[in-house]
Amino acid sequence: MQLVKNVSKLQHTLLARLLIGGTTLAVSLGAYFSYQAVRNVMLESLKKNAFLEVQQGGDDIDRWLANLKVHIETLAQTTPVKSMRWSTVEPYLKAEVLRFSDIYALALAKPDGQREVTGGTPAQISDRAFFQKAIAGQTNVSDPLISRAANIPTIAVATPVRQTFDTTSKPLGEMHSLVRLDRISQVVDTVKYGDHSYAFALDSQGNVIAHPNPAFIPTPANPSFKLVQTADQHLASIAQRLAKRQQGIELLPLDGTQKYIAYLPLKEADWSIALVIPRENIEAQLRSLDIIAFVVAGLATTMLAVLWRVQTLEQKQLKKANERLEHYVTERTATLSATLEQLQRSQLQLIQSEKMSALGGLVAGVAHEINNPVNFIYGNVTHANEYVQDLFKLLRLYQKHHPQPHMEVSLCADAIDVEFLTEDLPKILTSMRMGADRIRQIVLSLRNFSRLDQAEIKPVDIHEGIDSTLLILQHRLKESRHRAGVQVIKDYGDLPLIECYAGQLNQVFMNIFSNALDALKDREKHYDEAALEQSRSQIHITTQRYGTDHVRVRIADNGLGMPQAVQQRIFDPFFTTKPVGKGTGMGMSISYQIICEKHRGLIWCESTPDKGTTFWLEIPIQQNVQLNHADAEAA
Repeated sequence: MQLVKNVSKLQHTLLARLLIGGTTLAVSLGAYFSYQAVRNVMLESLKKNAFLEVQQGGDDIDRWLANLKVHIETLAQTTPVKSMRWSTVEPYLKAEVLRFSDIYALALAKPDGQREVTGGTPAQISDRAFFQKAIAGQTNVSDPLISRAANIPTIAVATPVRQTFDTTSKPLGEMHSLVRLDRISQVVDTVKYGDHSYAFALDSQGNVIAHPNPAFIPTPANPSFKLVQTADQHLASIAQRLAKRQQGIELLPLDGTQKYIAYLPLKEADWSIALVIPRENIEAQLRSLDIIAFVVAGLATTMLAVLWRVQTLEQKQLKKANERLEHYVTERTATLSATLEQLQRSQLQLIQSEKMSALGGLVAGVAHEINNPVNFIYGNVTHANEYVQDLFKLLRLYQKHHPQPHMEVSLCADAIDVEFLTEDLPKILTSMRMGADRIRQIVLSLRNFSRLDQAEIKPVDIHEGIDSTLLILQHRLKESRHRAGVQVIKDYGDLPLIECYAGQLNQVFMNIFSNALDALKDREKHYDEAALEQSRSQIHITTQRYGTDHVRVRIADNGLGMPQAVQQRIFDPFFTTKPVGKGTGMGMSISYQIICEKHRGLIWCESTPDKGTTFWLEIPIQQNVQLNHADAEAA
């Protein structure tokens, strides 16, 4: 009987262990597949972000090539070029070469391939592919080649020359521009995704157009370097994908490690661009998720090990071991559930962060809604103060003519402390008035800064825009326990109202002030406290009238300054000296477009390392006058 009981207990114990083990395995498998699903979704999102960098670089090159095509097609339709007389065409083309920095020569060829070129000697180019395509009626961009005119790596943008606009007519000849490869290399160099990433571009034959390794760049001695034929099989495989005009992003072996390769064909030429990204640059953001998965796997492994250990215990310790096991299972299951719950919360936070990014647009509307009740409070505080003074006056008259009031009145006066009330209540009303006035100023500054109701050109006071921007950045200017405040020196001149897009101009001020504050923050990290006490961080703002129809704004800081190489690229799109994730490189590029294109003004930068940086803005007072001048010059 005892044996039966022991066997029955053993069977129940085994069943309980199997049940616990199955539950643990099921939960572990569920956690594993959930982890894999979430990890794959996040990884695909990160890969898409990396691919966007390649698309942006490709779009920059495509826009540049499209502009070159339009330029050469436009020249081919002019009367001097259609004459096909080099004595007539050469002076006209020389003037055009001086207008464009990317083009160093323009050439005109007859149908037999005999070419004349500005600044060069005649040559026979009937063997050139771009000439053959142009004579066949196609505007095209050649692969890089060694120029016969200048003996340097060049691309040719060629188009047919026709007597009329009829695209089916036989061309009179061919015209092409010779363009240096520097611009392509500059754009390719800016395509990055974190540290140690780099981009390169190939032509239709697999030859290198731009690459960070100088050994791959074509020279007159070595006019081509075909990556598809390189001894590195992995690199050759990537080059073959580009030569076949494929696009995508893959994890491939390169330089002895696994790296992500994002590649994309261009639209305006038979070229492709690729971005090589170290694996950790993309997958580093998945480490927290991997740690959670590792913890879950460790808990599951520990659970199964405990179950196996309990199975080896002797029968006489079965009851005690089972109780201990049940307690252990309960504890570990709770931990596992908490970990899974944390994983679910992490997923929800990722989704919620995307939703919250859309709430920024509500701020301006909230400021507008706050304005009405605040004005109501502010307007009524004055009346409330007058009414309180009238009541106090009545109370003093009552005390004067009835110095001995009824006992009940005296008790009530003592209870509410009339003397303190008459002294403190006006202070409260004054504080309320100051608070309401402060809110009105903040709301007004937000409205002045955003200028949501001034999308068109209107006369505005730019001093008001500067002050509104500084008020919004007040939290970065004022003094705190950890840092001294930034001293803002205003040297405003007597300026008229300026016709401008006020909201966009305020955006320029915001970009410049934000960069200045970042530079001053770096300065505070660079110098010790003694040096900072002798020279406080400053932003100096000067405005003045320049000539009869312009104003100048000077914004200077005493930060660490910039080297000459950085100054030359400060207005380039996507150029930034900040770490990855801290800056987009678009702030100063957008500011340049707003000042120079939107307002037909000027913006430039002067900086000396360890001395500081100064930005100059020059804006016309009246935009319509400036527009008329520009139209007259164009005519």
